Amino acid sequence: MKQDQVEHDDFDIFLKKQLQQAQPYVEDNDFTANVMNQLPAAKTLGVWQERLIILIPFMIISLLVLSQFSLLNILIKLWSFLVAVQVTNLMQIGLVTMLAVISGASFWFAKQFKLI
Repeated sequence: MKQDQVEHDDFDIFLKKQLQQAQPYVEDNDFTANVMNQLPAAKTLGVWQERLIILIPFMIISLLVLSQFSLLNILIKLWSFLVAVQVTNLMQIGLVTMLAVISGASFWFAKQFKLI
């Protein structure tokens, strides 16, 4: 993180020099900073507003996609799959899924605590 900040600062210094050399530089005597300070604070959205902004389009798009499928055909295929599948296969699928979830959670946990 600190290296990125140093590189960013170096670039800012370089850019400032280039802009000053490109044309006569006019000092603003902190005019820009004063104007920025006088601007009203940015409004933050509440947690529920953020969730609704994501959830409403997601639901609309999901319903549009689902409306293109025949619900009866999907239920028939699902029922025939459940009747034909053996319990051992379902257990294998469940174990593999559980192993993937636990592995992913362990990897995330290790990265959070910088163990990797």
